[in-house]
Amino acid sequence: MGASTGAAYAVANPGVTDVKITQQSGTCTGVVKDATGETVIGASVVVKGTTNGTITGIDGDFSLSGVKKGDIIQISFVGYQTVEVPWNGQPLNVTLQDDTQTLQEVVVTALGIKREKKALGYAMQEVKGDALVAARETNLANALSGKVSGVQIIRSSNGPAGSSKIQLRGSNSVTGLNQPLIVVDGVPLDNFTGADNNDMWNPSTDMGNGLSDINSEDIESMSVLKGASAAALYGSRAGNGVILITTKKGTKSEGLGVTFSGSVSVENVFMKPERQTIFGQGSNGIFNATSSSNWGPAITGQSYTDWNGRTQNMQYFDNVANFFKTGVNLTENIAFSQQFDRTSVYLSATRMDDFSKIPGAEYSRTNLMSRITSSFGKDNRCGCQSTIYFV
Repeated sequence: MGASTGAAYAVANPGVTDVKITQQSGTCTGVVKDATGETVIGASVVVKGTTNGTITGIDGDFSLSGVKKGDIIQISFVGYQTVEVPWNGQPLNVTLQDDTQTLQEVVVTALGIKREKKALGYAMQEVKGDALVAARETNLANALSGKVSGVQIIRSSNGPAGSSKIQLRGSNSVTGLNQPLIVVDGVPLDNFTGADNNDMWNPSTDMGNGLSDINSEDIESMSVLKGASAAALYGSRAGNGVILITTKKGTKSEGLGVTFSGSVSVENVFMKPERQTIFGQGSNGIFNATSSSNWGPAITGQSYTDWNGRTQNMQYFDNVANFFKTGVNLTENIAFSQQFDRTSVYLSATRMDDFSKIPGAEYSRTNLMSRITSSFGKDNRCGCQSTIYFV
């Protein structure tokens, strides 16, 4: 109603001194779902700029009274992007999209519970699966080097199949075990270390450690819980901390959901010990064919008689460089990942062949994994999981 019309109305109706037009309120209803079509329970639904709000029910539905046409309905939930929709008087069907930046702050803690990282009261770090396969380590423990603060990886020099020890924040015991507890999808894993006798004179065979059997291609993320308070739910075995490993599960994929990857890497000796190359076999400048010292006469190409009675020309041999060779690592992986309604399927097969730089030290491994997860019930709170892992 314009100003002139209002004035004419006031003249015709002397008892009316002011005219206000009010818009009738109504009830806004709707359903909130995620990108996969599943209903979102507990999402916040408010009229933007007001305190008028509600939350979605068990079926993702909501009913909000006192709403006027044209009001902006703001819908939000942890892990999803906030959506704002103007209400035109009709029921709303809202789809929330994943907020990847928010999801990166949600981490897996004890017993598979997911919590926001900023809400934790203890120190923890998470390493994504992509970072673990970047270096293509044969032993998964070695892939943690430099990625988690306070973690010390003690590598073996026994080739690609050698064991590696893990320590979080130093040693807690002089005679006992100092390694953290390894938990794979809620199941404790014994991270034994290879050999009972590691002295230099009579070492036993190093059979590797327990964590080396896990294929890095199958890992979704690793959470490192430091200290006893962080690992209280796992008991005394977790006094040195816990490394939680969450393996991959099937996700909705376009097409067949089959992926194939392969890698080739080479290794060589980066540094060699410095050795003198001036003097030959013997001591005090005198040649000795049976001596293990190399402080004999200066090497000038002169002839000498070796320990076998043969005449040779004296020269320097770099036995360190001649011993090592160029190592090659070949890895091939094929995986199937798909989700069928409420059932997710993940299958993978990985073949790894490592021809080490140490002659005769070779390591071959085949990993087969099957993980099938299904949820059921009215609110999808019930579920079952079957995981099979072969090495």
